[in-house]
Amino acid sequence: MWSDGLPQLEALPADVIGPVVDLRRVEEEQRYLMWTQAARKSFPGLTVRFEGDMPASGMIRRIPISSGDLFEIESAPVEVNFRPSPSADGSFISIMVQAEGSTTVQQGQQRSGLAKGDMCLLDEACSFKIIGEDWSRICFLRLPRLQVLARHPQLERYFASAMPSADAGTRLLADLLLRLFWDAPLLSDAQHRAMLGGLIHLLGVASPRPVDSAEHDWRVRRAVDFIEQNLALPGLSAEDVARDQRISRRRLDQIMQEKLGRSIAACLWTRRLAQAAQDLREPARAGESIAQIAFANGFGDAAHFTRAFKRRYGVTPGQWRVI
Repeated sequence: MWSDGLPQLEALPADVIGPVVDLRRVEEEQRYLMWTQAARKSFPGLTVRFEGDMPASGMIRRIPISSGDLFEIESAPVEVNFRPSPSADGSFISIMVQAEGSTTVQQGQQRSGLAKGDMCLLDEACSFKIIGEDWSRICFLRLPRLQVLARHPQLERYFASAMPSADAGTRLLADLLLRLFWDAPLLSDAQHRAMLGGLIHLLGVASPRPVDSAEHDWRVRRAVDFIEQNLALPGLSAEDVARDQRISRRRLDQIMQEKLGRSIAACLWTRRLAQAAQDLREPARAGESIAQIAFANGFGDAAHFTRAFKRRYGVTPGQWRVI
């Protein structure tokens, strides 16, 4: 069932999406305890504060999806504060969809209001706040932080920035995420992994973009896409990326530094290392040696790959594989 362009989830049978907690089934004196425990278990480091008395209804649903999670939360007006614990690795970025109601989100210096159909991104490596202004239904898709920022490094500048529903890309991605509540439980583990990777790529469809620098933005997007498409080529260089756009490497480096805070070469090596880190933990590639994975991701020397990997992640590729 669809309404206002957004999927409606209420008609789903309970055995397809089992709630983590449903306050309608909890005795009044146990509601606050049950809600806070469910919230903290779902998002370690989360605290909640309701306006007035504890509501009689509210719900949290969760669907594990490969290395990510899909959540639906229905709640009365509430203030939510998240602070990463010292033991947490901040390994997730959440896509937040405002399916019903309205909220205000804040992370760092950025503060945005979200209405029905709007989206934003939240980084679990840093504190954030969500204030529900009325009864709300919010959906979160938690994605591996490493993979998201390797594919879309520009997003580091836009956490808690609103992606308005008036934008066609936002509507496309929001509709797809909400549709997952119907179809994700029916998919295999392999399909979950493929879907997660596809959604990370699709983030570019709804990425917030400043309106005053369109020329620079398309150059950054084209550079990132060129790196992605040619990632496995051992000889791929920063000069190749600039040559694709028929401008000098120096000029493209200036644009990349301005928009992403890093050079073409840094983007290239960061992306290669991130893909290698993902491949090392991919069950389908368990039979490949570390050298094979290094070569497949454009590293011409296994020893150089090991040194670069340890500088980036603090452990060797072999240790990473078994963590």
